[in-house]
Amino acid sequence: MKAKTFSTKGIVLRRANVGETDRIINILTQEFGKITCVAKGVRKIKSSKRAFLEPGNLINAFLVSTKSLPILTQASLIDDCSKMNHTLGSFRQLSQMLEIFEKLFVEQELEEETFNNILVLRTRISTSTATAKFIKDSFSRIITDLGYQHPDESKYPNISDYVSALSDNKMKSFDYLNIK
Repeated sequence: MKAKTFSTKGIVLRRANVGETDRIINILTQEFGKITCVAKGVRKIKSSKRAFLEPGNLINAFLVSTKSLPILTQASLIDDCSKMNHTLGSFRQLSQMLEIFEKLFVEQELEEETFNNILVLRTRISTSTATAKFIKDSFSRIITDLGYQHPDESKYPNISDYVSALSDNKMKSFDYLNIK
């Protein structure tokens, strides 16, 4: 039986270590929505894919379909977040954006306009040119494009609380800032 291979462009949302050298990677793509795949051997020191699979990076991923999770065989970097102004505020915006996308999206095709809005938001956040109003408006547009109620019409005071209610999971991106 031949393995089905495919290529897709997407944003790395999250990664989790598995075993000694593997990682589970979540990628948001236009064609497939949110994909969860396995990157074998990516944690080895000599892995060429290691730096490309960091959260927030825009990559071109080459995958092989299997009976369970697809296997990421190659990755090439399209745009990384190295241009980001290394301040706590910019990292906070990026981590919250990635977590919101992780909670909102499922495995289904995205509209081209929605995916383009996501790319614009990611670029503006990673280059630190996004204002608070732009970020709020972009998230509101993306949420309504997905078919949810506009955040301003909900009973929640901010978008992160609204997304937490939609996904039934508390947002975790700011737990490290809380002083106990």
